[in-house]
Amino acid sequence: SLSLKVSSIKKVGIGVLMAEIEARRAKIIAEGLADPDKKQKLPFLPGVIGLITASGSDAEKDVKQNVLLRWPEAKFRMINVSVQGPECAPTVTAAIKELDADPEVEVIIITRGGGGFLDLVGFSDEILVRTAAAAKTPIISAIGHENDNPILDNVADLRASTPTDAAKRVVPDVVDERRRIADSLTRMKSIIGTFVTSQLALVQQIRQHPLLKDPHTYLDQRGDDLVRAISDLRDDIDSKLDKQSNDLTAKRNLLRSLSPQSTLDRGYSVIRDSKGNVITDPAQVKAGEALKLKVAKGDLNATAN
Repeated sequence: SLSLKVSSIKKVGIGVLMAEIEARRAKIIAEGLADPDKKQKLPFLPGVIGLITASGSDAEKDVKQNVLLRWPEAKFRMINVSVQGPECAPTVTAAIKELDADPEVEVIIITRGGGGFLDLVGFSDEILVRTAAAAKTPIISAIGHENDNPILDNVADLRASTPTDAAKRVVPDVVDERRRIADSLTRMKSIIGTFVTSQLALVQQIRQHPLLKDPHTYLDQRGDDLVRAISDLRDDIDSKLDKQSNDLTAKRNLLRSLSPQSTLDRGYSVIRDSKGNVITDPAQVKAGEALKLKVAKGDLNATAN
């Protein structure tokens, strides 16, 4: 029989690698490099599409074919890399830096077809992942199949399930866009037609207005109205002036009736002594005292006796 004495147990192989990748993923997420609010928006129609993949691969063909079907004028900047093995991470990292520095490239697709876990390990390399997260150009990750999940998927601005899916996400469908434009033109024509019709109706309505239909008659009517208004105003002013004149005459007559002058006009006089005091009682005057009489037409001098 055989017996073994175990002194320690250590994980080896794929299990250890998977644990390392998950720990790295947790670290990247904890640093905020995978936060949704840091994701860049893809351009609606990129002028040049950067494509990082293996030369002549099915992934390359799928992306190009589907992009050109959707938008025949699309342009690519290709960089072929190793998509598995020890050269994968460094070549993909270098390609990201090169395309990110190209001002004409507006979006970058990193893609490869399906494969085993070990085939995709390079796309969880920490340097590669941090380079992708720091890129100023939006990145689409389309690595393996839908169930595959390298760390690059977490930091990319968009994760596509397959190379074909990446192609559909990076450019609009020219057929759909033409249909959308045609629909917009139809709606615009309808809106403009309705607007023009309503404005023509408004113009016709305005033309029927008396002022525009027969301006002379309208102006004559307004002129007659103005003449009548002026006449009424004059009559009103004359009436008020007559009333004010009558009131003034009555007040003048009243004032005259109450005035001392009116009494003098009736033959009365006012007697004053030499000091100007009005004499109302004979006892106020001594014989021989000089007096002054005020009559209607002037003054008289007199002597008391």
